[in-house]
This record gives sequence, C-alpha cells and structure tokens, in this order.
Amino acid sequence: MQIAGIEPYALIGFLFAAYAVVGNDALQTLGTFINSNKRLHWSVLFAFAAIILVATFAYGWVINGGDPSYGRLSNESKYPPISVEWYHCLPPLVLLVITRFGIPVSTSFMVLTIFASIGGLGSMIEKSLFGYGLAFLTGGVIYLVISRSLEKWFESNPLDAVIPYGLIALVGSAFFLSQYYVFGTVDSLHTALIGVGFSLMAEAIALAFCFMHSRSMYWVIVQWVTTGYLWAIWLIQDFANIFVFLPRELTIVQGFGAMIAIMILLGVTFANQGGPVQRILRTKSNVTDLRSATIIDFLYATLLFFFKELNDLPMSTTWVFLGLIAGREYAFALTHKVVTLTAAVFDTFSDLGKAFIGLVISIDLAVGLPLLARMATGEAVSLEGIFSSELFLWFVVIANLMLLVTLYFLMRKDKPAAAIFLAVMAIGAAAFFSSVGKLEASAERPAELATDVEASTQ
Repeated sequence: MQIAGIEPYALIGFLFAAYAVVGNDALQTLGTFINSNKRLHWSVLFAFAAIILVATFAYGWVINGGDPSYGRLSNESKYPPISVEWYHCLPPLVLLVITRFGIPVSTSFMVLTIFASIGGLGSMIEKSLFGYGLAFLTGGVIYLVISRSLEKWFESNPLDAVIPYGLIALVGSAFFLSQYYVFGTVDSLHTALIGVGFSLMAEAIALAFCFMHSRSMYWVIVQWVTTGYLWAIWLIQDFANIFVFLPRELTIVQGFGAMIAIMILLGVTFANQGGPVQRILRTKSNVTDLRSATIIDFLYATLLFFFKELNDLPMSTTWVFLGLIAGREYAFALTHKVVTLTAAVFDTFSDLGKAFIGLVISIDLAVGLPLLARMATGEAVSLEGIFSSELFLWFVVIANLMLLVTLYFLMRKDKPAAAIFLAVMAIGAAAFFSSVGKLEASAERPAELATDVEASTQ
C-alpha cells in the first residue's frame, strides 16, 4: 500500500526525521531568535519561519527539477537510492528520544549514516570536522576583537542608544553584489540586483518601524532579516536529512504535502519555545541581548553559506554551530571575564562530547540495524559481511573506544578527565584525517547488509 506514491516505511521515517530535525536544530537556527523575542506570541515567530520554509522549499524544488535537497543527495555513489525498510526508521526515532534529553546530536550523522556508503560517511565526517574547526577559529578570533568593546558596550547600553541606520542596506547589497562580482555564485547581474532590491526594501521597513514606533525597532528588524538569512541557508543544508526517505524527485502533491507536515511539526517546536535542546543556548554568555544574538546568527549563516558553496556534500550543521559557540565562549573567558576559562572548557567539552556520542550511535545503528534485520530472516552472518574492509572495522572499534572516554569525562567532569578527553579526541581526529582517503575509497554502505536484506525479503 502506498500513500501518494510513497511507501509506508518511507513516510514514517520522513515524519520521524522531520520532527527530530526541526526539534533538534531549532537550537542552532532559531534558538537566539526565540530567546530574544519572548515578548511576542510564538505564533508570530512561527509564521515568519514558516513563510521562509515554504519559499526555500519551493525555490529548490523548482530549480532542481523536483529535488528539494538542493543536490545534497545527487551523488548516488555516496548516497544511493534504496528501498526504505523498517530499520531505516529507527535512527530518527532514536534522535527524537535523545533530543528530549537536550543532547545536541547531529541530525546529519544520525539520519543519513544508514543511507550512506562508507565514502559518503567519510566525506560527511571530514567536512563536519573541518566545519567545527573553522567555526571555532572564526568565533574565537572575532569575539576576541569585539568582546571587550562591542559586547561590553551592549551590556551597558539599551537598544536605542545607537541606531546603525543603513546597516541592512549596506550589508545586504554588499553580500549580493559580491556573489556576482567576486565569488561567481550568482550567474546574472539581474539576480544580484533583485537581492539588492530586497535589502533596500528591508532597510525601508526597518526605518518605517523605527520612526513610527521606537528607535529600538531598527535592531529588531535587523535580527529578523538575519534570522531569515540563517534559516534559509540552514534549510538548504539540512533538507537532505528529511527528504532522504522520499523519492529523489517529488511530485507537487508529494512535495507540498511534505511541506504541510513539516510546518505542523515546526509549529509544535515553536509552541514549546524551541524544545529541550534550547537549554544549551541559555547556558552561553550574553545570548539574550538582541544585538548579540544577531551577530551569532549572522556569523553562523555566513559559515553555512560558505560550506554550501564549497561543495554539495551533506555535513553536520550542529558541529558548525557548536564550534562557533565554543570559540565565542573561550574568547569571553579570556577577555570579558563573564565566564572562567575552566567553566568554558567543561561547558564546551560537554557539548562536543554529547555530539560525539550521537556520531558513534549513528555509526553503530548503521552497522547494527541491518545486521539485526538479516539475522531476523534467518540468514548466516560473518565478520566480512558486516564490515566491508578491515579499515572500516577498526574505524568502528576505535570510535566506540573513544566513546568510553567521552562517557568517562561526562561523568567525572574534572581536569584530569578533561585532559584525557582532549588528548583522545585530538589523536582520533588526526588518525581520521590521515586515513580518510582510504576510507572513502570503500564504496559500499556501512549498512551494506541492507541490500542483502531487501533482496531476501522480496
């Protein structure tokens, strides 16, 4: 039985993934927006996010011939189309459970790993680790510069103290024109000028609110524009995590039916004020000030835009976000003294450790679930059938050993445990980067058993 041409397991997996992704990643993309706009009813914030959601989906669906993932799943050697079975639905269900505990798990790893080839998994981890490192450096360097001056000034001055008239028009116009003249990501000057027009329109709206209501409304509009930019770029990156369960090319009924479902789940997330994962952001320094929140959102969105243009491979946006926030916390600890360096270390290591737990769980599920399905059919299994190469076997073993160290640190949270955790993570990352080329050369899926299971059940 199919529903709108979609198999039941595929539909169930899609719904699990949609709610898990929206609920988990509300922290990264909309968390600061929710935190700093508590005075407004959640339905107003939801309506704003829903409009951008539909517009981003519709644009991608049209320009990519029915593929809303923006080409993130187009490399079939890394993310081959497969028939969705019952065990494919379990990773997003596990993600739903983990999200309830407020753990910042990467939805890309948790959802996509079971669909990916070993090469796809290696590429995704490599890009995500690079994303964490670049975001960490970006957050650290920028906030070392502004934490003593701009951020401190924000704390002692109200929103209407200084209004940066023209900021939206200037930054927006520079962004769109640079995409045409410098980076070449926009093909025509006409398209770039349309972007400039939107920037000028947003500036006009901000000025109108500023003079009709209060001067502080300019900053409110700046944040809303920045949030729209971030939300759209994040959706382009993470639509693949949701739509991997559905056909690569969706009909109009399938596509917009999926949009309605995602909008309903997004509404639930807004009604819950961002969900349990939102607690992570509330522990960070100075995130409720609207101006500080806007800077975080703009930096995060720009980093995601960079990685969107770098290549079409999926990546963990969660790791980019955690890297940015970690760099920011260390900069505050070194210069602003609102948090001690020791507290920053334990806080950021805890976030990284929890994200690593999610990565290892996703790998174990990708290996173990198809194995269980094969055993359920009464087929014999062997070590060679589980792991396509010795290198991948060692990769899984070492990852689980590192998981034990991570759990030790999260339970102890003292300086010796933190030192051991840092050393093990550094050695593990170095070993991964030195062998990722060989790992990517393996073209079979970690869940390669799925092929055998599907054949045996037909």
